[in-house]
Amino acid sequence: MPRGRHRNPEPLHRLLTPTTVAGVSVAGAAAAWLPAEPLPLRILVALTAAAGVAGAFVMRSWDRAAGRRVAELARERVKDEWKTEERIAELESDLEEARVMRARLDTKLRAKRVELAALRGEHAALLRRYATAETERASALERRRLLAIEASAAPSGDGSGSGSGPRELAPVTEERTSAGAPTAVGYARANVAMSALVRKAEVTHSRPAAAAVPARRPAATMAPYSPPRRTASRVEGGFDFFGTKNAEQARAVIEAVQNEDLADVVGAEVLAVHKAESAQGGPAEPEFKRATPEQRAVGQVIDLTAHDETEPIDVVRLRTAIS
Repeated sequence: MPRGRHRNPEPLHRLLTPTTVAGVSVAGAAAAWLPAEPLPLRILVALTAAAGVAGAFVMRSWDRAAGRRVAELARERVKDEWKTEERIAELESDLEEARVMRARLDTKLRAKRVELAALRGEHAALLRRYATAETERASALERRRLLAIEASAAPSGDGSGSGSGPRELAPVTEERTSAGAPTAVGYARANVAMSALVRKAEVTHSRPAAAAVPARRPAATMAPYSPPRRTASRVEGGFDFFGTKNAEQARAVIEAVQNEDLADVVGAEVLAVHKAESAQGGPAEPEFKRATPEQRAVGQVIDLTAHDETEPIDVVRLRTAIS
């Protein structure tokens, strides 16, 4: 319990003065009946009147203080009402601004989601184009390697008897494998070339003999035709983002290979084989050999398009997010 002047409760403290005034007035009125002389009676009447005046003054002061307190409370209440209304108006304006900002951010978020979906689609398309370009580049490099091996093997066949140089591997083509053994395609082309030579010989023998001509010196043995040696040009460049450079180079290499006539290369070899077989005892049918898995695997290019790491896009979720 608090000590000092705070021990008296508030209602008892307020009732002390009115109770004192009332007690003094009642005591003076009761005492007026006792004395018979006029002087004490007058004193008691004066004391009672003073107590009444003091009580009236105290009550009036209390009434003024209560009025001032009520006025202050009324002003504070009005002020609080104004503050509350202003605060409510500020909160409503903040709410409207928050709603407008939310709508603006929702619109911007939808636009960003649409842009993100478009960028993901472009990224997937670029990955597919990159995989296609890498596949074409690998195919072009493989064809270029085969052409370089074929071109470098032809001069090595001419100088193999001299023994002045390292022995080079045979070109890996459709007619021959890396070990130099002819394939089924080479046998088929050789058979066609031999049939054409036989028909040409029959036509030549069927013509009438021409007039005698003076003897000529025997011509020197004609060496098989060998194509000019090509140097494999290896272009080293930076990464092409859209794959246009590698695609153009691949097309140029493919067109160069397609425009090349393989009969010039195969014809001389077939003619040499036919002459060797004729010298040994007549033409013999070439034996057909099936290609081994190692021979089929040479020059094979793996398509990486189906194995690219493209990110799958959920179109349903994107449409739901946009709507």
